[in-house]
This record gives sequence, structure tokens and C-alpha cells, in this order.
Amino acid sequence: MNNIIRSAIFATAAICATAAFAADRAVVDIPFNFVSQGKTFPAGRYAATLDQNQGVLALSNMDNANYSAHWTANPADFNPSNEKLTLKFDDLGHGHLLRTMQLGPRITSRLDAPVRRDNAGSIPAPESGQ
Repeated sequence: MNNIIRSAIFATAAICATAAFAADRAVVDIPFNFVSQGKTFPAGRYAATLDQNQGVLALSNMDNANYSAHWTANPADFNPSNEKLTLKFDDLGHGHLLRTMQLGPRITSRLDAPVRRDNAGSIPAPESGQ
């Protein structure tokens, strides 16, 4: 894990034209393939959207709807003068893992955290023969 280099893409490009949707949508070009929660996404143009209730963030490939994901959105620190969309990635040398996505005042929890399994790494102890 010490070799993980964090990289981030800050995107403000191609924001939806109408003011009503400006806080809920942004478009970004991601120049590399990446993985999120075990699914591989190709490099390309992606739309980031926040649902009407601001409870769900979505990231969708604009050329192929099969490459999309939805995550629960949480409140985040936000300065309106900062970038509107922030995607943070972990660079593992052989690929990129999406760490978090923030669109305006809403952010996902950490997406690349290891899956927790209750019995992971446990080995049953042999019973005593006495």
C-alpha cells in the first residue's frame, strides 16, 4: 500500500448550460481506464450527476451507457469558487482505482476501501487432544 500514489482529476469542463441543472451535473474527460468496486471503466467522456434529492451521485460514460455507476452521496465541505467536480483516484502502477467522487456539496464515501469479510484471514484452532 505504501507504493500507492494518489492522483486527482479536477474537472469543471462542459457544465450543463442551464442554471437549474448547473449544481447537479458536470462532464469530464477521463484519459485512462479505471476500476470502481470491481468494475472496469474505459477512458472517455463521463457525465457526473446528482439526483433531485441529492442522495445519489452517478457517473456515466457518455458513449456507452453500460459503463455507469451510482453511489450514495454524503454532505461534503464545499467552496463554490473551487472546482465543481472532483474525482480522486489511487494509482497502483498497473491501473487506477476511483477513490471518491465529489460533485458540488455532495461526496461519495471511500469507494476503493477493501471489502470487509468477518472470517477473512481466520484459521480455526485445532482442539487439544487431552
